[in-house]
Amino acid sequence: MPSARVAWFLAVATGLGLALAFPYPDFYALAWVALVPVIVASVGAGSWRRWWTGFLAGFVWRVGSLYWIAHVMINYGGMSTPVGMAVASLLAAWMALNTALILLLAPIAVRHGIVGAVVFASGWVSLEYLQAILPFGFPWSFLGYASGGSTVMMQASDLAGVWGLSFAAVFVNVVIAQRIILGRRALPSAVAAAVLVIGIAGYGVWRLSVAPLPGDVVGSVEHRVRVATVQGNVDQRRIWDPDERRSILANHVDMSLEAVARGADLVMWAESSVPVRGGLESDLSTRTMLAQFARQNETVLVVGSPHYENLPSGEWKATNSSFLVDTDGDWTMRYDKVHLVPWGEYVPASWLFRFVTPLVDAVGSFHRGSRDQALFGEPDGGIPPFAMAICYEVVFPDHMRRQVARGAKFLATITNDAWFGDTSAPYQHFSMARFRAVETRRYLVRAANTGISGFVDPWGRVLKSTGVNQSSLLLGEVWPSDETTLYVAIGDVLPQLCVVLTLVGVVFCRLRPPAPLHPTNERSDEDEREK
Repeated sequence: MPSARVAWFLAVATGLGLALAFPYPDFYALAWVALVPVIVASVGAGSWRRWWTGFLAGFVWRVGSLYWIAHVMINYGGMSTPVGMAVASLLAAWMALNTALILLLAPIAVRHGIVGAVVFASGWVSLEYLQAILPFGFPWSFLGYASGGSTVMMQASDLAGVWGLSFAAVFVNVVIAQRIILGRRALPSAVAAAVLVIGIAGYGVWRLSVAPLPGDVVGSVEHRVRVATVQGNVDQRRIWDPDERRSILANHVDMSLEAVARGADLVMWAESSVPVRGGLESDLSTRTMLAQFARQNETVLVVGSPHYENLPSGEWKATNSSFLVDTDGDWTMRYDKVHLVPWGEYVPASWLFRFVTPLVDAVGSFHRGSRDQALFGEPDGGIPPFAMAICYEVVFPDHMRRQVARGAKFLATITNDAWFGDTSAPYQHFSMARFRAVETRRYLVRAANTGISGFVDPWGRVLKSTGVNQSSLLLGEVWPSDETTLYVAIGDVLPQLCVVLTLVGVVFCRLRPPAPLHPTNERSDEDEREK
């Protein structure tokens, strides 16, 4: 067993490796090996040291990949630099609990061969799944998302979602640790890991080999949809300034007129692109102007703006919404954001987290939308049904899947990433959105206020994209799809199965004699510890 000092060093190495696996610098292959140091450091250690070793690894990882949270808190949350950094550290510590908990299973992972590796990987995916379904969860940077750095590897996400890649990466990490500790006795596990990696890579190579070349015609020309994304590049401090509203709208309209002149059937503006504090219902002139634009140019328009509804109780219900204006100039559809950012768009347990109130006030305290809202689309305007996601909710694997299962032919997401400035957050956000295209085998269009806007094909390839913090207009073609992937059909069965496998597997391994850490008939006290 490594000394405490060596164990801390190995934990930090794991944390740094995991942070570097995501954008930027996006060394995705590190996700398949970075857990090895902390697993090796934890085998043979007591429960308390395993917990703290895992916590340290997770904390370093989250601080390294989510450092931009401090930027948001300091610049837009009204916090001083020390307080903003402290709040970001609290979030990192909260998310580090996952790695702390899973490292308790390190002895099982190493000493029970293939079964142990399956149990550990299942436990990891189970904890990621809880992040996606619990109110306090923050499903950012699942381990499987790191494989977005390889278009080949990410193809397998159409089978079981990003969950499958998380499972595979953790399984491989465990097997490498087994080989280091057990040597040749881990050969069966090594063979299983090799088969898994070769299978994923082979599947990816095959899917890409039969895919059309990027930009090729993939269907009837009459069925294509020419979509434009308007990236207004409005600084976050300007968005809600009433004196800036007219110039912001004028800039968006001018860019949209250019899009129409270039043949756009659908024009998409970003989240909060129509900055009306009281909601569009209170601004008749803006509604009329946008309706006239759509009608006169025979173009479908999608915009983002808050929506306010006066409830029978007399209270106001606010939602973060997107609106569709059809070619007749009618405001026919509204989509309300379902997955709100905790402590950003609403404050769970607000009595406990009063310190983030300034940030929430800057955005607006919103209510959730219904999970089964009508799909956007305009058949008369040649726009088939499409899925919608606003900002953060695109990182939830099931969100787009549910809409595709109900008939969405392509995917659209609008976002305002102006909060993040010149950090890695916009790149992380865009990378995760690409997985939704592969999981559902649908084209994805992304309109972002400050970038990254872009077009992604059903194989996760970026066809067009903008830079960050620049005004830009993109025009691309989207081809509707009716394909039903395995993931669309079965949903989140894998993570749910992983929960069961973890619980059953832990009991099974506790009842089954573990393999000795050393090839002798005697085991040290350390080897007998499997708490």
